Amino acid sequence: MRWIDLHPSANLSDFGEPDTAGASSAADVVDAALAMHRSALNASARAHLAAAHAWTSTVSTQPGGPSPATTLREKDAAAHLRRMQSFAELIEVLGERGESASRGGAGLSASGIAEISVPERTEQEFLGSPVHAVKDALESAAALPSPEFGVSRPRLSLRVGLISGPRLSAGVFGLADIFEIDAENWADFDEGIDLLLIGSDASLSDELLIESVIPHFRGRAVPTAYFSAVGPDAVDETLEVVETCDWVFAVDHDVADLYREIGRSGPQVTTVALPVSPQLHNPVGTRRAGTDLLAFIGLDQAYRPAKIRAAQSTGPLFDGALASGRPVALFRPAAEESPRPSRWTVPAEYAPWTLSPTEVPGLDGIIETAKLQRCMDVGLAVNTVANSQTLLDSQVLQLQAAGTMVLATYNQGVNSYYPNVYIANTAEDVAKTLQYMDAEELRRVQGDGIRQVFTAHHGVDVLATIARAIGLEVDIPTDRVLAVAEEITDELRDDIARQTHPALALTTWAELSQWHPASESSVGDFDILLPVSASRRYSPFYAADHVAAFRYQSAPITTKLRGTVKETDHAAHQHRSGVEELSLSAWWRPATSLLRSADELASAASGARVYAIDHLGHRPPMMRRIIDPQIGSDLESAKREFRAAAEAANLELAVVVPIYNNGDHLRHKAFASLRRSEMFDRMHILLINDGSTDASTFDTIEELAHAYPNVSAFHHGAGGSGSASRPRNTGLALSFTEYVTYLDPDDEELDDGYLVLLEELRARPEADFSLGTMAVWTHRYSVHDYHAWFAAGVEHRDGLVWPHRDTLRTLNFRPASIEALVVRTEWLQGLGLVQPVGAVGQDSYFFQQVMYHARAYVPVYRPVYTYYGAVDTSIVNVVSPKYFRKYLILERDRAQWLREVGLLEDYMEQRFELFFVSWYLEKFGKVNPEDREEAAGVLREIADAYGPFRWSDPRARAFFRRY
Repeated sequence: MRWIDLHPSANLSDFGEPDTAGASSAADVVDAALAMHRSALNASARAHLAAAHAWTSTVSTQPGGPSPATTLREKDAAAHLRRMQSFAELIEVLGERGESASRGGAGLSASGIAEISVPERTEQEFLGSPVHAVKDALESAAALPSPEFGVSRPRLSLRVGLISGPRLSAGVFGLADIFEIDAENWADFDEGIDLLLIGSDASLSDELLIESVIPHFRGRAVPTAYFSAVGPDAVDETLEVVETCDWVFAVDHDVADLYREIGRSGPQVTTVALPVSPQLHNPVGTRRAGTDLLAFIGLDQAYRPAKIRAAQSTGPLFDGALASGRPVALFRPAAEESPRPSRWTVPAEYAPWTLSPTEVPGLDGIIETAKLQRCMDVGLAVNTVANSQTLLDSQVLQLQAAGTMVLATYNQGVNSYYPNVYIANTAEDVAKTLQYMDAEELRRVQGDGIRQVFTAHHGVDVLATIARAIGLEVDIPTDRVLAVAEEITDELRDDIARQTHPALALTTWAELSQWHPASESSVGDFDILLPVSASRRYSPFYAADHVAAFRYQSAPITTKLRGTVKETDHAAHQHRSGVEELSLSAWWRPATSLLRSADELASAASGARVYAIDHLGHRPPMMRRIIDPQIGSDLESAKREFRAAAEAANLELAVVVPIYNNGDHLRHKAFASLRRSEMFDRMHILLINDGSTDASTFDTIEELAHAYPNVSAFHHGAGGSGSASRPRNTGLALSFTEYVTYLDPDDEELDDGYLVLLEELRARPEADFSLGTMAVWTHRYSVHDYHAWFAAGVEHRDGLVWPHRDTLRTLNFRPASIEALVVRTEWLQGLGLVQPVGAVGQDSYFFQQVMYHARAYVPVYRPVYTYYGAVDTSIVNVVSPKYFRKYLILERDRAQWLREVGLLEDYMEQRFELFFVSWYLEKFGKVNPEDREEAAGVLREIADAYGPFRWSDPRARAFFRRY
């Protein structure tokens, strides 16, 4: 029996009277009871020690004494250490009581033993133990309604033989006639199967599949398909099975390309998404079943060892969860009591919170596990592969589909396409994310996840894609939306035109008779009727939320709720009777007889079964300011507004955030990281829109500016300048605080980094800026330690770094990131520096100029922000002639500046050729062949910007000989 199974106030009567025949004396019974109590107390003490460690693990030593952020971490750690010490004292007291009881009382009764207990406050600590927390969560989950088929995604008429592990089985659960095939029953299936689907997580041996199972089905004309959910590193392990199948469906796009290289005689290869089944994971009824439990359900591991490519972030994930103060349960990936060495499992230091499913009797299968996932507000996930834009751990999707916020280890695809999934970088940031997030933002994070998963990963759509690819006839509804209103104003027309759902039209009630809804027997003109009104404004994702809701529940009417999260949360994500406001509803294929008028449709809603989604995505028309996206903001008016905002709240640090068509990353990455900062209320966050053409980004910017008084927004006219230079220049001009920094929307402040930089700079008036280091995620984690890079080339004196006019030369012109510094605003503005508009790489050049002009700066020896270098849509990951033209703008400007300051020859001798070869020519190798002549011409222009040069690198010489 584990210590976790017993409550410290439990007594022997809970387990029956002791067997007196087997006990040598009453003292033995007392000793056993006391040992049980002490074990429980020790476990609680270890929990607080681990939490203290989570807070202290990010504390770094640096010259000049501790910063305020360091002090805050030490304060939290000290609180946990005090609690640990209190448990140690209780253990000592309990030992003294036990000795006294043993000396004075032979023949103690069970009730007497019960009096040797611990204080009531300790009971509450123990009740947060994993077993109790999971049992409580499962009791809450018992109230969840049963999952349903989506009214727009009914069960497929398809018979699928499935050989797979938990990942694929859960993804297609219940969505067709699924026949689980294993090593014992495969020969029993002789006919009636439309498709044999083999998952890469299957436990059958390759030998059995290749020599027996696959030939058995192919001999009966059953199409055989391999579903590959592995990363590029594991492709070789799957090739033998893949080559024997007719089709391959790969989640990872690079893996799909590798399979295609098998040759013409190999299987046909198609890319697909990971599937999610609403029969297991959906948000219906989850708001009432909420629990504070943070659970890690384990990994989807095949019989082959899982390869954790982001293992360094599991510590911050688990430590941060513990430090948050919430109950935590970490399930071993394997069901065995003693996991096999080949399987990744929860590290040993988390043993007090680690469980196997057998320790929780109510958690005995994928249905009960899904219930646990559905009842949590926040869940934990570990990605086994980091370097894939499309392959991620299935639980990242399952939890989101269940309406659960996700904290996860790093994965490129999660970062690119699910910015609402929080990536664990440090324990402190994980804990603060959980502690500081309010209900409104939590529901926003969850709502974004629900919509995205059921838009891109619905299991019916994935199965249908597979079936159609192999020639089977499967119908999928088209989700065409028709919005209808009494009158169409310019604002309403704009709102509908900006919806993210692609298939959407707008008409009036007077003209509705010209449109015909689809039905089971008729294609019609639309599938979903969306009544709207000029008396409301609709956010770009409004229609998509309704479309998604029809995919995971069966009611033919959906509605949005009116009010705040506090006023509506009790009614969200559950079925109800009727709608409160017709202009917040949507209708799946309504009968033609109901479409004569809005009143008739509203009358039909009375008493009907309706699904209430949430309160997000709509607002009264005059709630926010009105700005024409085509024209943008007026600079002079903005200066007055920004100055007034900074002065009214006595704000200290301007954070310039340049934005272009990345509103989701802005909300969930950059802004979320600033929001959890200890100095958020002292920041002036400047959201500078570079003319985004994405309506959702514009809407997000205005929403944040409206919600927070210390957030100000400026919009350049629609179209974009081509890089972050213009919005950064504008942001600096609109900075009216004493200090300023920069943060891109897809990056994150780390562990109050800007607070540390600001306080260090404030304490050293001789310095012009303070500089930290940068944490970097690409395919792995690293830290760019600028201070180590610069150590040999600058003067260190009195805790400061003193550059001089030759410093760039001595540093080999190596730059640092401008997101890793805090600068005195007046000094920076006085330099008159302008980042070249339309250029990329301009932030490195800008730092070189700042370093050239600086008297002194304060080094801060720790990462202050996280840079995500593998965002799939980032300009630096897309190589074309246009990409090099952006660099041409930069290089012409930099070459001219270097001439002016007398450093051109040094730059060309020390850095120009190295950078040209290692950066430009490396990128040139990724240009499409048909674009290479044009791209080469641009590279020649870049070289010409610096004048005549004798190339020594053979790669450069070969390039110029050819082009």
